[in-house]
Amino acid sequence: MITDEQVEDAARRLFEAERDRRQISLLSLDFPKATMDDAYRVQAALVKLKVMSGLTIKGWKIGLTSKAMQSALSIDIPDSGILFDDMFFEDGGTVPAGRFIQPRIEAEIAFVMKAPLAGPDVWVDDVLDATDHITPSLEILDTRIERVNKETGKIRTFFDTISDNAANAGIVVGGRAAGPRDVDLRWMGAIVSRSGEVE
Repeated sequence: MITDEQVEDAARRLFEAERDRRQISLLSLDFPKATMDDAYRVQAALVKLKVMSGLTIKGWKIGLTSKAMQSALSIDIPDSGILFDDMFFEDGGTVPAGRFIQPRIEAEIAFVMKAPLAGPDVWVDDVLDATDHITPSLEILDTRIERVNKETGKIRTFFDTISDNAANAGIVVGGRAAGPRDVDLRWMGAIVSRSGEVE
């Protein structure tokens, strides 16, 4: 377990890295014995700094839902992060150049909620009942922490990713909305194209 002072220091470094559009060294090198609980403590401290800066919480992001990505970070459960009001971009809008450090894009399904959920005993039907509608979305990922440390060759761990608000950076929500039970979510897919050409 890392100390409260170390948590605050790590959160401040992440906050400043995002503000200055630069990456910092792996936090996991500084805290090799940090736990998942420690990572969420850093994330909570980062969220507090963002709220204090004037941002508003608008939702949540769930990441690492595939076994392949979980295996890459040596964890066996998804992670989560917070969506802020400054992360939302209009469908068809323009993302300003220089807004992110090393952005990546993933096609996702956004769940727009109409009721709160609280666990741990939450099942699929509970989620669908609490969902107003689903809609296609693009998740913009960015990382304020280096992916690989040049000196040691070490790669990011779950501690780095979760602390960094699950690499959360932006979201574009748009397209045709549907009721959560109107489509078979298991078979939804996405085709990404640029200038009419499938990527």
